[in-house]
Amino acid sequence: MSKMEQLSALTAKILSDVSYTNEIVTILDILAEEKQSEILIITALSSLKKIYEKLQTNRWMFEEGDKTEDKDKEVLEYRQWMRDTYNEVFSAITSLITSPHQQVQDTAFSISLSFLTAETVFVKLPRERTFLFIEQVLLTKNTDLVSKLSKEVSDLDWKFAALKAVGRFSKLHCGDQTLSDFVYQLLSAIDISELSQHQEEKQKTDASKTIHHICKTYNSTWVLFLKMPKSRELYHTILSSLHENVIPHMHNPKLLIDFLVDSYNLGGTSSLLALNSLFILITKYNLDYPSFYPKLYRMLTPDLLHTSYVARFIMMLDIFLKSPLLPAYLVAAFAKRLAHNSLQAPPHVVIIVMRFITNLVKLHPSVKRLVHRGKDHTAVRADPFSYAEEDPAQCNALQSSLWELEVLAEHFCPAVPAVVKTLRKPTDEILVGLGLEKDYDSLFKEYLKMWNKDPPLEFEEPMSFDQSEYSDIFSFN
Repeated sequence: MSKMEQLSALTAKILSDVSYTNEIVTILDILAEEKQSEILIITALSSLKKIYEKLQTNRWMFEEGDKTEDKDKEVLEYRQWMRDTYNEVFSAITSLITSPHQQVQDTAFSISLSFLTAETVFVKLPRERTFLFIEQVLLTKNTDLVSKLSKEVSDLDWKFAALKAVGRFSKLHCGDQTLSDFVYQLLSAIDISELSQHQEEKQKTDASKTIHHICKTYNSTWVLFLKMPKSRELYHTILSSLHENVIPHMHNPKLLIDFLVDSYNLGGTSSLLALNSLFILITKYNLDYPSFYPKLYRMLTPDLLHTSYVARFIMMLDIFLKSPLLPAYLVAAFAKRLAHNSLQAPPHVVIIVMRFITNLVKLHPSVKRLVHRGKDHTAVRADPFSYAEEDPAQCNALQSSLWELEVLAEHFCPAVPAVVKTLRKPTDEILVGLGLEKDYDSLFKEYLKMWNKDPPLEFEEPMSFDQSEYSDIFSFN
């Protein structure tokens, strides 16, 4: 008898009489044999599914510690054996999710999911089996399979179980960088935005308690995940979305302080992307970070104005420097360094920077001396500003001036001299828009339309052409 025939006979035997359920072990042995064909594995999986679709209608299959009134010792032992065997079957099926064969993967995934769904009819999602299932899915490193799993994480039980499983998985595999992309794919799909809003109502119901536990687990899971090693691309993706997609829904966002401060200390793009989240923690959660402004000042390099994130950076800088309580030397240092770096920046960035400095001058009157020194100032032969100094308190910005405006007033792009003129002779105290939405392409098209006009032509069209008038200049052969 072939293996296929044996499987078919065993399945029919068990389905006809549940007293033959001990034959499930035989099916497991066939499934565990090495070098089995793909068709045989799928057939064995299908057999187990058919068998347990019949057995899973019994509550005692999932409840630990049988609560029935039946005191027959043999019945209780049989039911316990069935539960133990079910655990073995489930482990065997989920282990095949990492199979190299795509069809085996998909079959094992769908059967494991159907088993868990059948359990929820009687009990909550079992923590161990759910973790085992999610762990195997993540270990496949299969984006499509993780995407399928993400679609299942919709109700409260699944969200709670998935968060617990992801946190545990992140801790167990904290040294594997190749898994972090797939963990993030699943974790970012767990939406608790509605739950975090409901939590604020503070209702003392069972549902609200469950929501509270989910929100707390959401916190700890993200903290554990952020400790995993990540690729540069994923690291930047996380930093750019934390302030919008994670922090608003966290029970205690202060748990992210270490991660954000470390990211901010890295410099470059990482520092830039950490600004949004740090700003939220400083303004809404009273984060005390004394070295924030000096490190922000060190980020003002010429290369920064050539990045794709420059508009976002200027927007955040505009927010950070609006406070009237900031010392004049600090605001002057930022204005001076930005003006100097603008000499090497693209035209659309120069316009943004000049408008930003215009607003700084209007908000902080003590900084106007950088633009207008008055008649009693002492002439200097060299700029006292130290470009190499990284401490804004020691760079002598207030002793300098924005001489860069004279250079930018001769800029080839007509919009730059226009905005410089506004800065040098402000007509009012109303803040100007930064124009963050413009880029080089839109600026070029704008001026192309402005200058693309029809040239002036003769008002009356000539009816003839007298060659004799031009015979001494041209030859009309």
